[in-house]
Amino acid sequence: MEKYVQYVEKHRELILDALDYIWKNPETGYQEWKTNAYLTEKFEALGYKLTQAGNIPGFVTTLDTGRPGPTVLVFGEMDGLLIPDHPDADPETGAVHACGHCCQVAALLGLAAALKQPGALDGLCGTIRLMAVPAEELIEVEYREQLRKDGVIRYYGGKVEFMY
Repeated sequence: MEKYVQYVEKHRELILDALDYIWKNPETGYQEWKTNAYLTEKFEALGYKLTQAGNIPGFVTTLDTGRPGPTVLVFGEMDGLLIPDHPDADPETGAVHACGHCCQVAALLGLAAALKQPGALDGLCGTIRLMAVPAEELIEVEYREQLRKDGVIRYYGGKVEFMY
């Protein structure tokens, strides 16, 4: 376990920079395009091949250890809440990461970086899926209903949509 702590610690600046960027750029569900672009750039720079969700934000990537075993999914939610009177809310949208999802996706990026370290997959088996998902907070229901009517999504929640 200690080696993984060291692998993550090695990427402390990457994690904190991501946390800062995402905190300062809050977006609500199914609209997390800046967050998606930022994470895509960082994941691809680490050497990951991503499968983008397409017409909604979010992606998945898979690491194969080369040994049989289970698949473990680790996800980070990208959306914020609408709290216009929060001191750090975006003045234009009223969005803010008061839910802590900015920490989740920063940690997901840190894990992605740690798993690319030489020897990180030694002793592990199966596959590891890393997923950035949109729309965990159930807000802006009218917007999501329109996306559903337009055939963009089937479900209001991003995790359920990704599982579908």
